[in-house]
Order: sequence, then C-alpha cells, then structure tokens
Amino acid sequence: MKIFAVSLGCPKNGIDTEVAIASIKKAFHSIEIVPDPQKAQIILINTCGFIQSAVSESIETILTLAKNKKKSQKIVVIGCMVERYPVAELIKELPEVDLFLGTNIYESVGREIKQNLFSHSLDIIDSSTDSQERFFNSVTPLWRAYIKISEGCSNTCSYCLIPKLRGRQNSISPEKILSEIKELQKNNVKEITLVAQDLTAYQYNNINIEGLLEKIVQNSNISWIRLLYLHPQRLSRELINIIKNNRNICPYFDIPIQHASNKILRLMARRYKQENLRELFAHIRDVLPEASIRTTVITGFPGETLDDFEILKEFISEIGFDHLGAFTYSDEEEAPACNLKDKVPEKVALQRKKDIIRIQKSISKKRLKRWKDKTVDVLIEGISQESELLYYGRTMHQAPDIDGVVYLSGEIKKLGEIIPVRINDTHIYDMAGETEQKF
Repeated sequence: MKIFAVSLGCPKNGIDTEVAIASIKKAFHSIEIVPDPQKAQIILINTCGFIQSAVSESIETILTLAKNKKKSQKIVVIGCMVERYPVAELIKELPEVDLFLGTNIYESVGREIKQNLFSHSLDIIDSSTDSQERFFNSVTPLWRAYIKISEGCSNTCSYCLIPKLRGRQNSISPEKILSEIKELQKNNVKEITLVAQDLTAYQYNNINIEGLLEKIVQNSNISWIRLLYLHPQRLSRELINIIKNNRNICPYFDIPIQHASNKILRLMARRYKQENLRELFAHIRDVLPEASIRTTVITGFPGETLDDFEILKEFISEIGFDHLGAFTYSDEEEAPACNLKDKVPEKVALQRKKDIIRIQKSISKKRLKRWKDKTVDVLIEGISQESELLYYGRTMHQAPDIDGVVYLSGEIKKLGEIIPVRINDTHIYDMAGETEQKF
C-alpha cells in the first residue's frame, strides 16, 4: 500500500500522523511512503483546526491534492479540523475526500480505511488488535523524534479550542513513554523532544513532569532532551534545577506568555500576572545564565488598548527573549473570547504584530552575539540549499523547524551527528561556523 502523507500544524500532529501510518501498516501488512502524491493509493492529510487560518490551510491542502486525484486513489482526512466541524458538513463541502476521521482515533485509522474504503477486496482486521504504535521517522529526520507525553488540555484559556478539539488533559504512562524512547535509541536517535499542550501539567498517578524527566534521564542515553511547551504558571524551580543539573537536557525554555498586560492576561484567563513572569525569567537567568528562552505573544486581543500594547513591548524589551513568535488574535466562534467586546481592528492587530517582530529582531541579533568565537555542539541536519559546500544544523539552543540554524563549512562525516563547531559569525536568527572535528 503506497501512502503519501501530509502533516499540518504543530509537532504533536506529526506524532499523530506517525501513529496513523503505523496503524495503516498494521492493517495492510506492507506499506511504502512515497514523496509523489500521484504514485500513492492513499493520500493521508492530518489537519489542524486550532485557528481559522489553520483551517484555511487545511482546506487549501485538501483541494490542491484533490485536483489531480485518480479514480484509484483515496483521500483520507484526519485530525483537528474534522473534530471541529460536523462530518456531514465536511462531506458536503469537500466531496473529493473519501473518508473523514477526527482525533483520538489515530491508532485505528488503518482499520477504518480498510473497512470503509477497501472492504470489498481485502480482509477486515480485528479491532482488538489495535494499539498505539508509531511509524517512526516518517515525518521527522532519522536522528530526532517527538514524544507526546499527554493529550488534550485542562487549561481554560479564553481564546483556545484545544480542550474542545482534543479533550481534557490525559497523561501517558511513564512506562509507555520509556518504551517508546528505548525503540528510538535502537535507531540511534540523537534528540527527542517531549511535547504536550502543557508539559508542566503532566501527572500520572503520583509522577509529575519532574519525576518523569528524572526517569527518562536515568533510563536512557539520548544525547539531547528538549521540552516543549512549559506553562509559566506551573514551571517549578525543581524542574529548572533538573534542567540545570543534567547536561543532556537542553537549556531551552519554551514558555508561551501570550501577553504582559495584567488586564489582557485576565481576559485571556491565563491566571498569572506580569510580576510572576518577571520573577520566573529572572530566576531562570540567575540559575542558568546560558539558557535560551522562547515565548509566543498574541496581538490584537479584544480589549487591547495602546497602553496594553506598550506594556507588552516594554516587557519584551526588558526580558530579552532569545526567540519569539507573534500571532494576531482571531475570533473562533466556539471560544469564550469571541464574546468579548472592544474588538481590535485586524489592520491594527497586524501592525502591532509587525512592531513586535521588528523589536524582537534587534533583540535576537544581540542575544546571538554571545555565541561568537565560542565552540558549541551542533546536530548536523542537512546540506544548505544555497551551496553544496555548506551544511546546516542546530545547537541545543535552537528548536527544530521554529528557530534559526547554524550554517557551517568543513568536513562532515554524515548527517545526524553531533559535532563541535566554532561560531565565526552571527546574524538575526542564524549563525555561521566551521567544524573543528577531524576525521
């Protein structure tokens, strides 16, 4: 069975795509992932439905892939967008799709495809044989992987649909997580990234995120362990110390603050204040001066005045984040924030986003300069598109796909290795260096 797969949205969706592909393999016994949709029998699209722009991207992807669909091909759409809208409505609007499946069904996608699309020509597998396995590295490179430690979210942020789309927070057992990591170790994976909507909310029986992380460190030999995403309200000093005391845990803190005005934070139902954020970041910088901090903010939230926006700008300048993502607010009908008054015009929200990005560029450039003339470990990811003589990779301080990279020259033995690199130059997001390893 030949499959062409597209995974939209966040890294958690990438994991779900791998689980879905593994279930198809289980159902059809033998599969091949093909890079050309025209050569596929099944076109699998895992959608994102978090905000309206993500829904638009999902629909555009479906229509693009359906444009040249052959009679023998089946298009299967899964994920958050399907969970967000009634299936009857999706069938009416997107008749090109052969099967819609929502969230929480990834481990049985293969069975559903077999029963609904190939039942006349193939045997049906017993649903009791289903289990959540992954077709490792179908989405990410061979040397790194994402590990989901929980599903859903129990926070009640007023702008967010995740609890509706994914349900309440539900942690995965440490045994299952460790088993997955052991499988990755067999494939010589160098970097794992623990992901959840809120890592700090992890709780399985009496084991919290701190206990889970210590178990992973004690029972694995993964070179780099990265954490995405840390809620500022529950990021403990104990967790910060664990990161400090274990050299294989990346000193990288992804802490979405969303805003810095206490008024807007209250309207967002974020349940912390600017003072709490200031104290948290000061403690991180005190304990781990070399750490990198990433955050995300939303501009144009209902009720955001010019004074609120000035507070946000001043806070960003004061803290000096290494990495920052900025997004404009968009009304989502099912979210409580949709009912708030004092809407900010889209044009104003977009301009404020541009202002934040402009400020952050200057900060990022300044923060990167601290690495110049230093030797750092770099995970080699690929060959630069600009020149076959240049490679690129990442340091512990750069998360895959969202942060900058290190471009480097010199002798490279193979991709997926971690080697020492001398940083010669730094820019706004990227750095340049030269390998110091000799073969």
